[in-house]
Amino acid sequence: MLALTRRVGEEVIIGDPDNPLGLIRVVQIHGDKVRLAFDFPRDTPINRSELADEKRRNRDKPDDEG
Repeated sequence: MLALTRRVGEEVIIGDPDNPLGLIRVVQIHGDKVRLAFDFPRDTPINRSELADEKRRNRDKPDDEG
């Protein structure tokens, strides 16, 4: 895992800098909360971890056959 320190307005480029997959920008820091902006192609799924876990559980749950 890579851990970075960024200030408001600073960005992280994902992928090749000449042809990036996407960009993450720090928009706001308020107390212990950080607001991020993600700039990726529309077809790139982006999920918060708790939503990804829920989707995974629902996908892996067996269908009711009753």
